[in-house]
Amino acid sequence: MALYRAETKPISRKDGRSAVAAAAYRSGASLVDDRTGNAHDYTRRRGVVATGIITPDGQGCERNALWNGAEAAEKRKDARTAREWVLALPAELTDAQRQELTERFSRSLAERFGVAVDFAIHRPGKEGDQRNHHAHVLTTTRQVSHDASGALVFGDKAQPEQSDAQLRKQGIEKGAVLVEEVRALWEMQGNAALEAAGEAIRIDRRSLKARGIDRTPTVHLGPSVTALERRGRRTDGGNLNRAIEQDNEQKAALTAEIIDLQAERERRAREEAGFIAEWNAYLRARKPDLLDFDGLRKHAADELAGGEVRLRQGIVKDTPEYAQKTKEIREMEARITEESRSLMYAERWRDDCEEEISEWSARVGFFARLRPPPEIREKKEQAEQARSDIRRSSGILSGLRATLELAKKLFKEWFLAEVNSPQLDDRWRYRSLALDGIKRECDNKLAEERAARAKARQMEDLRLHREAEAIRKERLEQEAQRQKSQVVERKQKVEPPPPSSGASDPGDDFEDDWDDSPSFGM
Repeated sequence: MALYRAETKPISRKDGRSAVAAAAYRSGASLVDDRTGNAHDYTRRRGVVATGIITPDGQGCERNALWNGAEAAEKRKDARTAREWVLALPAELTDAQRQELTERFSRSLAERFGVAVDFAIHRPGKEGDQRNHHAHVLTTTRQVSHDASGALVFGDKAQPEQSDAQLRKQGIEKGAVLVEEVRALWEMQGNAALEAAGEAIRIDRRSLKARGIDRTPTVHLGPSVTALERRGRRTDGGNLNRAIEQDNEQKAALTAEIIDLQAERERRAREEAGFIAEWNAYLRARKPDLLDFDGLRKHAADELAGGEVRLRQGIVKDTPEYAQKTKEIREMEARITEESRSLMYAERWRDDCEEEISEWSARVGFFARLRPPPEIREKKEQAEQARSDIRRSSGILSGLRATLELAKKLFKEWFLAEVNSPQLDDRWRYRSLALDGIKRECDNKLAEERAARAKARQMEDLRLHREAEAIRKERLEQEAQRQKSQVVERKQKVEPPPPSSGASDPGDDFEDDWDDSPSFGM
């Protein structure tokens, strides 16, 4: 943060001061005070870089005449004869830039309050802070103009010198409001000059407390004490400031560490927010393919492999604007295709009609051709209508093709501008992180799917194995039963059947078999 200083104080007779003496000292000039007769020669004063006088009408004036006129315009013994603004000029600017800034501020005061402004720019002292470039801006307390002869005319009191009661009649709450407005003006113009010079540093009119800076302000030493300090003499005020600065350095070191930690947290928070935003944007643009993990992974890997350019292009392609513009181009191309088809049909119809008319003309004589039959007249009308359609379609096609060419050109320019937009400087990095995360997530999902399929195959193999085992066991049991049945059958064939309970004795069988009939010769 550059040093901000914009202090104002009056040059008043009651303090024994003179506007002529103040102007001579600040500008390093030699002036004579007509009211007192005192000569003030500061031409040997060193450190004055630039001076200038600005009046509201832009005519300028001579310094001696200006400030003697300002003194002559006041009659009171305690009158204010000038107002001074002390400005800290940014050390980051060049001498020319500091002078331009001071002139711009002085011109703003002259135009705003109608006063004459006398500025002087001083460089730092050899033994002082080398950043202490500053300007003294003296303004008249009355509005200034020139008469017809070119002489200065001092009018009414300017607004900064009016009472609060007078200001309230003009819609201004109080004089402090005007002072704060001028301080804000200096802040704005100073920061504009720093920005124009390419400097990132800025000035801030707010107090340390208002800016949230825990730093104790040093005390103002004044010219005499400052001179003693520069000559190497220690003063109470200087010792106090050195103690304050040492304490502030310690606070600044701790504050810097805290700020670094906060900045790191904020950076991580931004990265996380950007990561989530790009993750969601990428998946939202591919909503129909969310379950195609292999396709998502391949697309993410391809985009990552393309580097920054491909990532920037991917961000733009996922925007609604890209979708709308490409849709319009596709619709235009589809219309051209449709119109080309219509033109082709019209040309075919024309050729068919003309061919039929030519064949008829070749068959008939001259007088017959003068009075063609209705069907030929109809063909001629159809041929003419076809030619009209051809002309219409050709015109439409020509316009559509020109429009399409222009649309593609504008689309290409828009696309390149969007891809190279500074707004994507951070987003493409977040997208890279998001795509890397999506790729890993897809890898995990694909691994889960492969594991699930492998487990399903194992379960199916186990089921088939169990079914095969059951079938084999059943067949073995059937085979064992069959063999057992065969053994029983063989045993039944070899062994006689057991006697039944009502069977006759074998002797009875013998008797039954004996033939007791008489034989011949007995």
